[in-house]
Amino acid sequence: MRIWCIAIIAASLALLLAAQGGDEPYAPHTPTLIFYLSGNLGPDDQTAISTQIAKLPSAVFVKMNSTRGYVRVRFDSHIVSYHQVAQAIADAGTSLHKRYDPYLVFIVPDYAKAGNAAKVDAIFAGRRLNQRVHVRPLDKSKGEFVIHFLPLQADAGVTGPQGFNGGHLHHPISDPPPRGLGLPSGYAADDDPSFPAPPGPPATHPSP
Repeated sequence: MRIWCIAIIAASLALLLAAQGGDEPYAPHTPTLIFYLSGNLGPDDQTAISTQIAKLPSAVFVKMNSTRGYVRVRFDSHIVSYHQVAQAIADAGTSLHKRYDPYLVFIVPDYAKAGNAAKVDAIFAGRRLNQRVHVRPLDKSKGEFVIHFLPLQADAGVTGPQGFNGGHLHHPISDPPPRGLGLPSGYAADDDPSFPAPPGPPATHPSP
């Protein structure tokens, strides 16, 4: 009986530790995303970006690759939005008198299949979406797109995500009909050297 009780206690402790946050697996709404940046990156950039990211609840700076020009960040998108993470990175650049223009790669693998492109493009053209981000093609044949963020003025009095969040594209594209198009989609979480050089940022960023 004593051994049985010890086994139960040990199992309970293991479940508690897992719930408090081992590295894997993460909840579906806790992505590790790759944000590509413009310009050259060095140690000062990593320090500035990691410092800004640390100010966001739930966000963790994972790594920076100065050769490929990106940072990876893990965060709970039910607590802080994709837009807030991008803005924190942009603010880090401002502190160093740089414009990082952080952007994500969004992929709709079946975009080029018959009948899909026009429907997806209609979602990309949404007025409210374009008050937050600009979606621009990277490689339409592969359904690869770049998401550039417009400046975000976060309201300090508001708790929870603000601005653009992942579901603003994923739900209308990937949810089953009639709510969505039922097409697979996702945000790049790992670097793919096959990505072609992205188009430059829009010339101006109108206020949201």
